[in-house]
Amino acid sequence: MDGQKYVLKTDKIYKSFGGNHVLKGIDFELKEGEIQALLGINGAGKSTLIKIISGALSQDQGKVIIDGERTKNLTPAKAQALGVATIYQETSLYPQLSVLENLFVGKRLKKNFQLDWKRMEEIAEQTFQRLGVKINLYEKMANLGKASAQLVEIAKALSMDAKILIMDEPTASLSKQETEMLFNIVRKLKEEGTSIIYISHRMEEIFQITDRVTVMRDGKIIGTKETKDATTDWVTNSMLGKEVDKELDKKDRKTGEVLLDVKGLTKANIFQNISFQVHRGEIVVLSGLVGAGRTEVMRAIFGIDPYDSGEITFKGEPIKKHTWDVIQQGIVMVPEDRGRQGLVKEISAAENMVLAAFPTLSKHGFRDKKKEAQRVEEQVKGLLLNPPTAKLDGGSYSGGNQQKVVIGKWLNTDPELLILDEPTCGVDVGAKMEIYRLIIKLAEEGRGILIVSSDIEETQMIADRIIVMRQGMIAGELTEDFEKNAILGMALAGKEA
Repeated sequence: MDGQKYVLKTDKIYKSFGGNHVLKGIDFELKEGEIQALLGINGAGKSTLIKIISGALSQDQGKVIIDGERTKNLTPAKAQALGVATIYQETSLYPQLSVLENLFVGKRLKKNFQLDWKRMEEIAEQTFQRLGVKINLYEKMANLGKASAQLVEIAKALSMDAKILIMDEPTASLSKQETEMLFNIVRKLKEEGTSIIYISHRMEEIFQITDRVTVMRDGKIIGTKETKDATTDWVTNSMLGKEVDKELDKKDRKTGEVLLDVKGLTKANIFQNISFQVHRGEIVVLSGLVGAGRTEVMRAIFGIDPYDSGEITFKGEPIKKHTWDVIQQGIVMVPEDRGRQGLVKEISAAENMVLAAFPTLSKHGFRDKKKEAQRVEEQVKGLLLNPPTAKLDGGSYSGGNQQKVVIGKWLNTDPELLILDEPTCGVDVGAKMEIYRLIIKLAEEGRGILIVSSDIEETQMIADRIIVMRQGMIAGELTEDFEKNAILGMALAGKEA
């Protein structure tokens, strides 16, 4: 990497919100044609820094230098004109517009005062050819998956001649195969001279795809290393300012009665003949690749989606068909997409936490504000919410703390079975361990826990039993010796490797 020029530099960037100092003199450098990881726990200042670089926020002090020139009054439009493009975890695409329309939102080409769709189609085709992928330009985004959305976002950036690409958790919802495809495209862009800032909580990706690693903590840059010289311990210890305690005290929990009993659950072309049980005090993880049908099974159990045949009982009684009735039976579900399906970002964490528990927290049909406040205070302490207040809007918390708010909402219904779909997706290493300990504590209280997880290390750490799904069917079950090869072997081939 020596001898390469710097396409981006920040010089002593400071930013505060009220009295909260978020960035404290950030000096950051990005070389031409490099992939640099920008890491830190939620709240370290990463999002604020990339928003300043992309023009969405202005700094209080300091300079942003792009391609050797100091920028002034940087706006998103000016940043784009200078070749900076940002792809956020939640895409900015319009679901009801086609791929082609999304590519040219706000910059449609005209010829003789009319939209030049022919020229726009040519540019789009050339851009996707450059990426080495084929996609239907006239398909609505709503009909395409997360991987396609990421490709369209990248193509949109390239169509604006982006020289600096900021990628925020780009693989959070992608399968292993889709992630590999994305990595191939990222490497191709690097070879062409594009510089990439790569933000991710997935350590294995960082060491696979990046050239350098920069770690932030408490609004400061702690250190930068060549990826080949960095270690997982250095990264995690730098992020947290201490050694990460990865020991989980699972104790010798005694499992009790069968809470959930699923027999022969089938939905045409989605999942077939699914049978398993979850006992009181047991943590069961449903493992497998993205697209194996795990989430669809959970949605069927929770009454969101219908199924064709099979039987589901809870404590020996047939499960209800509608979600609200399922909740009344004592089953709750924390969805994978907490931001859209689990949390109302515009209201306070306190209001979020009592949303599902009005019947149990009310008095004579009226809201009991005193009882609500007491329950919320208990959840803030028990969940280790950070900051330790429930007064902020739901969207103001970091990803891990948003997840705690959603879990707190469902715990206020006093459930006996919790279904958690990818509970630590997009969550930093410190918050992950807190969530793991919370899950184990809930199991120790005698609740049943059913988890969908694509993270094998996570599965190995917290599971009492692992059920592996492949192509809509159960490929196998593990009760001990949770070896990675055994889990992957079942997920990929339907048998132990």
